Parts: sequence; C-alpha cells; structure tokens
Amino acid sequence: MVYVDNVDVTSILISSIFTIGDVYRAAPTSNILAVQKEGSEYIPGTFKFKDYDIFNLEPSPPLPPITITTFTYQNNPIVVDDIEIKGVSTAGVFQIGGIDHIISKNRTKHFRLLQEDEQM
Repeated sequence: MVYVDNVDVTSILISSIFTIGDVYRAAPTSNILAVQKEGSEYIPGTFKFKDYDIFNLEPSPPLPPITITTFTYQNNPIVVDDIEIKGVSTAGVFQIGGIDHIISKNRTKHFRLLQEDEQM
C-alpha cells in the first residue's frame, strides 16, 4: 500500500509515466522530430520519421542490471507527505512504490531551417 498526502505536478509530457503503487514494468518510448523553421509556412507531410536514420537504428544493448541495497517493508505501507514536481518529460518515469523493470527509449532529431540557409 502507498499513502500519499499531496502531489503537486506542473506537467507530464511526451510519453512520460507517473504512477502511485507497485508496477511490474514501465516502457515509455518517444520518437520526436523537432523542427525549428524560420520563414515560410509549414507544409504538412514535409518531415517523415523514415527519412532519418536515427529512427531506424537498432538500440544499443541494455546495460547489465545493477544491484542496490533495498528495504523490504513486509506488510508496512509507503507513506509520503508532500511532493512537488515541476516536470517529467520525454519517456521519463516518476514512481512512488515498487517497480521491477524500466526500459525507456527516446529518439529526438532536432534541426533548424533558417532562411539564409535556404537561399544558398
């Protein structure tokens, strides 16, 4: 059992997870094309994930599991008073409770298209 008195969250964005209680597995994933375009109007369909190799690459192998000292509360609840979260974003996980597996993946292609570059 988890008892939380107050959680104040400003934002949770882009495939992020906020959970209270135990979870076996969390696997948030996000693919983002971030285009900063100067000048002419945006034309839908101009940018496609398939056009950028980063979205087609195989992920690197996961790191080996780490061993940490944990506390086991047999029949005792987790009690939290107050939490203030400004933001959780881009395949992030905020967890109050137990979790066995986390596999987060984010791929972001960010670029700028400036008018002076387009004229060349």
